[in-house]
Amino acid sequence: MLWLLLLPLASLLRSATATSGGGTTSCTQESCGNLIIRFPFSLAGAQPLYCGYPQFDLTCDTGPGRAQAYLSNTFRERLFRADNISYASNTMVAAIAGNGGCPVPDFNVSGSLALFPFTISAANKRFVFFYDCHVPPEHRLPLLPRLCGNRTVGAYISGRWGEGDTLPRDIPANCSSVSVPVRGGMEPASLLYYERLIDDGFLLELPAPLGDCDGCRRVRGECRLDLLSFQCVCC
Repeated sequence: MLWLLLLPLASLLRSATATSGGGTTSCTQESCGNLIIRFPFSLAGAQPLYCGYPQFDLTCDTGPGRAQAYLSNTFRERLFRADNISYASNTMVAAIAGNGGCPVPDFNVSGSLALFPFTISAANKRFVFFYDCHVPPEHRLPLLPRLCGNRTVGAYISGRWGEGDTLPRDIPANCSSVSVPVRGGMEPASLLYYERLIDDGFLLELPAPLGDCDGCRRVRGECRLDLLSFQCVCC
């Protein structure tokens, strides 16, 4: 699999940016806010590098308010927030982390996740922001010109994520655009709550994990990764 070939590169990036786990050698599960973190995920600075896949590494921000976990190895710090991990269904809810400025992302989510072994679930809907063209009044988002470099920004929701983008008839074909997966919203009124739609995040499907970690945990072992091979270490 391609993502397995990328693991060594991600590991080098992680080694350069993360601590070794504060001196601990244990892969006991950790938490960040309400999020439980265990194999195949790991928590930078709290667990050794072998406790999970490098691309599944999370960083915990314990700043003001509730602690939040973020994907570590992204092109920009705190780019994707990890809101929920379901180890039973092998899925994760992630969200674009806002920075208090323009709420419209300046990147496409699919491209930013290209080096991760995640699949954007077809259960999401495609939320498209468009700009640098004539924006019909019924598609314009309020208050954005002041926050987004005096740009007039429009938006529409174009079916489910895997179906491709169907351009509404009244929108010019020469617009610049970015697409964001969202978990809800199809009616026009949803556009008024675009910041909430983005903040609610989107569903990611994870690859089947290596080895039988559940079985390992049942015998009180610890799941680890050694040279891309799954290990169950008895404690």
